[in-house]
Amino acid sequence: MIFKRKQFFLVILLAVTFVLSACTSNESGGRDSDVFYQGQNIEMLVPFGAGGGTDVFARFLAPYISEHIEGNPTVQPLNVPGGGSITGTNEFYRSKEANGFNILATSGSTHTPYLLKESAVQYDLAKLTPIIGFASGGVVYTTPELKENLQNEQLVYAGISATGLDLLSLLAFEVLELDVQSVLGYEGRGPSRVAFEQGESTIDYQTSSAYLTNVEPLVDEGMAAPLFSFGQLSNGEIVRDPVFPELPSIKEYYEELYGKEPSGPAWESYKTFVGSAFTLQKMIFTHEDAPQEAIDALVTGFTNLMDDESFFIDGEEVLGGYEPYLGEELDSVFEDSFVNVSEENIDWVINFLKENYGVTIE
Repeated sequence: MIFKRKQFFLVILLAVTFVLSACTSNESGGRDSDVFYQGQNIEMLVPFGAGGGTDVFARFLAPYISEHIEGNPTVQPLNVPGGGSITGTNEFYRSKEANGFNILATSGSTHTPYLLKESAVQYDLAKLTPIIGFASGGVVYTTPELKENLQNEQLVYAGISATGLDLLSLLAFEVLELDVQSVLGYEGRGPSRVAFEQGESTIDYQTSSAYLTNVEPLVDEGMAAPLFSFGQLSNGEIVRDPVFPELPSIKEYYEELYGKEPSGPAWESYKTFVGSAFTLQKMIFTHEDAPQEAIDALVTGFTNLMDDESFFIDGEEVLGGYEPYLGEELDSVFEDSFVNVSEENIDWVINFLKENYGVTIE
């Protein structure tokens, strides 16, 4: 009798132990407690449609993330397009669980509406944790005939939207005091370049990769002449773009034209937006309150990725020749571009867009 009672209590003890073990396993997602991402899935939300630049970037990045994060989690991009990336970013910020298994891929088109305080934006990028940042750049060019007397010419610019990446061009023209008629509404930088080639516009910009591929041949043929690069933000100042070391930055080009350094609200506002538009044009975020071990694993994984030569060789076109931002360098540029942003400069840009382009930020 005593033996059977001991057997009964032993069965009960084993059952309780099993249930508690199952609960613990469920709470941890069934993962190995020593390796956060072991056997897990990471969902990378891409707030753009399939086939676009950020989608291509995210899908190129996904297998490398999986390879270099301890535990080799599966990384699955999820497209949530709409509102110029606002819809998907809102969903990530408001609805996705801060459990370390959700990350977000953004671009300059995500960053600019945030800085302009558009009413549709429900996300606060300053309250997310940046993991890595990827730079891009841009070159402004004109015709060889107009280059020599640019300040006295009436120029035409073909753009897409005053509140997209074209904002940097519009601010650059304001800083340089150029007489430019901006025709907006083109469907992309490709059509804008074609407008230049056909003589419909006389000044244009292309992103780094597009300039190297599509505009340098025009320069070689004598059909285009580069003026300056937008530059990159470093310690709060504009420096030369490392991909175009032979070209002056906008700051240097201004000094060539006027013999002094640029200053004033247009210049300060330009610096405010160049970091979020180009220096950190594409970023990977996770939630601010994600588990610290998840954040550490992600940062370590991306740091290890920097030693993978195949990543830079295979990603030459996607990465554009720029070194990614990580660690303290990332934190510094992020603080300058997203956190310690002058409200006065933001308000100046909002008023500039309204007065000059009839754009009301709502």
